[in-house]
Amino acid sequence: MSETVISETSHPLQVYIVEDSPLVQELLTSAVQAAGAEVDGCTGEAKTAIGDVFVLQPDLIFIDIRLASGSGLDVLKALYENNLAPDAVKVVLTNFADDEYQRICRRFGADQFFDKSFETSKAVDLISTLAEERRHRAEPAASSVAGLSAA
Repeated sequence: MSETVISETSHPLQVYIVEDSPLVQELLTSAVQAAGAEVDGCTGEAKTAIGDVFVLQPDLIFIDIRLASGSGLDVLKALYENNLAPDAVKVVLTNFADDEYQRICRRFGADQFFDKSFETSKAVDLISTLAEERRHRAEPAASSVAGLSAA
């Protein structure tokens, strides 16, 4: 009985991917799954991403700047201005990693900014780190629930 309660009270890190490259989508999805996290959704369209993030409230959002439809900057700006997913970690992963883009992204709430050409491994490491942190935060709650059911 306590195992059911534990799984219901703690959920893995939820990740949303805003990316139009199938190769990068697959790379990030594999990294999320390997870390024991879950992909909530994935799109290469800014409007779809904004709506999905509002509904899904993921814990971590990866955002590319150039998309098939719209821009990752549009996504960041909408999230920031409308206070959507305020607790989510917002990560920009882009080939357009110049200082001006970085400043704009930070102004609109990006927590991390990675250059796809040189720092993709850092983005993958971040997924693992955040997923591990989520598991550790859930452990005390799971222990106390298990202790209650044993009493």
